This record gives sequence, C-alpha cells and structure tokens, in this order.
Amino acid sequence: MQSKEKDKYRDDAVTIDDAEVRKVAEKCLAFRWSFPDEAAFRNELRETAAQEARTAQGQIVLTEHGHTPEMEGLIFSRLLRQTAGWVEVKTAFTNILAPHSKLLEETANLKEEKASLQDQRVNLKQSLTAEWEETKSEFKAARREAANAEDEYEKLYERHGNRHAKIVKLGIYLPTLALIGMVEWLINWEAANALFAQPYLAAGIVIVVAMAVAAASHEHGTLAKQWSHRCGFAAPPGIRSRNYTALGFTTLLFIAAMTLVGYMRYKLAFNDLVGASAFGGDNPFGARGSIGEVYTAVAMTLMGNLIVWLLGAMVAYWFHDSDPGFAEARERHLKASKIFETWSRRMEKAIREREQRLTMQIEEVENTLNSRMKQGRLLVDMSEQVQEQEKMLFGRLKEVVDENLKTYRRALLGLIKAENLSVSFLDMEKGELKSLEYESYPVEMPGEFLKKRMEFGPLIERRASKHRKSEEVVA
Repeated sequence: MQSKEKDKYRDDAVTIDDAEVRKVAEKCLAFRWSFPDEAAFRNELRETAAQEARTAQGQIVLTEHGHTPEMEGLIFSRLLRQTAGWVEVKTAFTNILAPHSKLLEETANLKEEKASLQDQRVNLKQSLTAEWEETKSEFKAARREAANAEDEYEKLYERHGNRHAKIVKLGIYLPTLALIGMVEWLINWEAANALFAQPYLAAGIVIVVAMAVAAASHEHGTLAKQWSHRCGFAAPPGIRSRNYTALGFTTLLFIAAMTLVGYMRYKLAFNDLVGASAFGGDNPFGARGSIGEVYTAVAMTLMGNLIVWLLGAMVAYWFHDSDPGFAEARERHLKASKIFETWSRRMEKAIREREQRLTMQIEEVENTLNSRMKQGRLLVDMSEQVQEQEKMLFGRLKEVVDENLKTYRRALLGLIKAENLSVSFLDMEKGELKSLEYESYPVEMPGEFLKKRMEFGPLIERRASKHRKSEEVVA
C-alpha cells in the first residue's frame, strides 16, 4: 500500500459525525446533580435518625463503611440513586467513542508521557539531587556538611547581633608578624654580633628571640581580645585551664627572650661605657661611665623591644574576633560552601545536559501528539471535557454525601444523649463502640466506592451493547 493510501485509510478510520459527538457530549457537560431541598432533607435526616435510635433495642450494627443501616439507606435512596442518570449519559458518550478507543488511548498515553517528561524537566534538580545522594557519598557528605555549617553559623550570627565574624587573613597577618620579627632582629643584631663575635651564632640567637617575641605578641594579643571566651568564667573549665597554661608558657618565653636581650645589651653597654675607657678605647660618652648609666642605657634600649612586642600584640588584637568559636564557625561555613559549590557546578552541567535531552524528547512526543490530534481532535477535546465534568461531579457529590452523613450522625447521637438512650454501635472490625467513640468514628463515603458507582454503569452498558450486536448478527 502506497503512503497516500495509508494516510487515506487512517483518515477514513476516524471519520465520525461531528454533530452527533457534540450532541452526546453536550448532554454530559450539561448534567448536574439534582440534590433535594436542603431544609426538607435535613428534617428527613433528623426524623429517620430519631426513629432508628428509638427502635434500635440497645444496639446498632454498622455497615462496612461505618454507617448505620438507616443512614446508608437514606443517603443511597435520595443522593446516590441519581448516579444512574450520569451513567446513562456517560454510557451514550462512551459508546459513540468506542470505535475510536485506540486513538483516544494512544492520545491519552502521549499526553501522559509529555506531562511526565515536563514534570521531570521541572523537577530535574530535585531528582538529580536525590539520585546523587544515593550514588555519590562524597556529594552527600559535602551537602550535609554545608547545611550543618550554615545552620551553626546562622545561629551564632544572630547571637552576635547579626554581625559577621572576623576571619584572620593569613596572607596579611603572617607577613605582618614576620615584619615585626624582622624589626626585632634588627634591634638585637648589633648587640648579639658584638657580644659573641660569631655571625652565625648571633644570627641564630637573634632569630630565636624574634620568633619568641612574635609568638608572644600573637598569643598575648589574641588572649586579650578573646579573654572572656578563653580564660573568663564563661569558658568551660578545661578550655580555661589550657589557655591559662598557654598564657603561662608564652609569658615565660617572652621573659626568657627579654632576659637574653637584656644580658646582651648590658654586656655591650658595659664594654662601651665602662670597659672601653679602662682599656684605652673610645668612650662615646666621654669620661668613664658608671654602673647606673649602664642600667639606664640597657633599660632604654629594651623599650624598643617592648614597643615591638606591644605592636605585635595590637596587630593580633585587631585581626582576631572576640569569639573564637564564631570565627571557626565562619571558616567552616566558607570552606564547606566552597567544596559544595564545586559539586553544584558539576550538577548544573549535568542538569543542562539532561534538560537538553528531555527537551528533545518532549518535542518528539509533542510532534507525535499533534499528528494524532489532527486525526481526531474533536474526539480528544470532547473526551477531555467530559473527564473534567466527571471530576467536578464526583467532587460535588462526595462533598454533599459526606456532609449529610455527618449531619445524620450528629442528629442520631444528639437524640441518644437527649433521651438518655442506652445504645451501642457494633463494628465488625473494632467491636462494640460507645456513643462517644462513634462520635469520632470516620463516616465519610470512600471515594473508590463513589467512583465505582459512576463508572460501573458504562461497562455494563458496553457489554449489553456487544451482546445485542452479536444477537443481531446471528439473526
């Protein structure tokens, strides 16, 4: 068969009387429930409930849905019986579409596939995140660490008055301490070199002193800024003890360095002020100096070392945050965010790739769907409208049925309490229920039951139609 003949055959296969389809579909779309008058029906509910309570003889056996016999009978006879009207109009519409059920089914499947692909594209990030959570342990750990670090830092951020913690910028802080150590070296170099007359030994001693002063400046300045959190009474005893120990060792180190510097300065000043005159050397102060002048010279030169130490302590004080835990939390937050950001970039790339594939699949399905829709657009449109109508009718019916079931139960239990009747309710699964227990018992009509009532009729009608057609063929 040629391609044109195939197209003609396909078009002829769905030929249908549009007017007939519209006529039957309009009956479905115009269908509405015929609910009884609300006031009159409520009175009938109360009267039936009163009669059932008085004639119960102490016990009422509940149906499978938790309803009393009269409750269910009244709801079925006055509300659910009219579902037969919907079954009738829906059956006519179903029968007229029966020869084209394959086309409608294929179209519905394509629409579901398109909707599914679109949902996948919309929820691509969530689904990919869940997939990576299961398959990539490193991603899962990085994501959890980033979330925990952010949560911890946000709490501390609010606790500190919505200010960000200071983070020590090592690229600036360490060179600054090194510069301070270099200044300390320059101050002490002349005395050490003159005293020991060994350049390498003098350089080693000067470097050690410079490192000691820099370390003392760092520790003293940091402790001064963070005293309340590290050494104050608010700090835990263990942390307070460790920091006091560190303060003691640092101070001892600083004292030892200053003692060594003082000794070198004393020897240098003694030789210059006292010893030089005795051995015929030149005394810069002229006459032979006294020991008091030696001590004064040493003290004044040591002031330079103290200024260097104080300057380093001030730098440490400025660079550090008052709460070390706050600063650590921010460093952890930034580090975790940076690691997770790398994973996020990888995820964005994977999302773009999958999004492109899904877009191509959606376009292919949409093209196929449009081709199918051209063959029977009227059938598809009318079928969708009838389905929406059925959903609306179902929702409205369930709402009214559930409301009247609860009204009936309130009337029944109210009369039992008012007349002090001894009535219990027997449920096949839960056993005997008192009035208060039945008051909280669910009495809503199951949605599956209502749907069966609204869908079962067309199935019976189709079977009957096929049976009639078979009889006509035989005849």
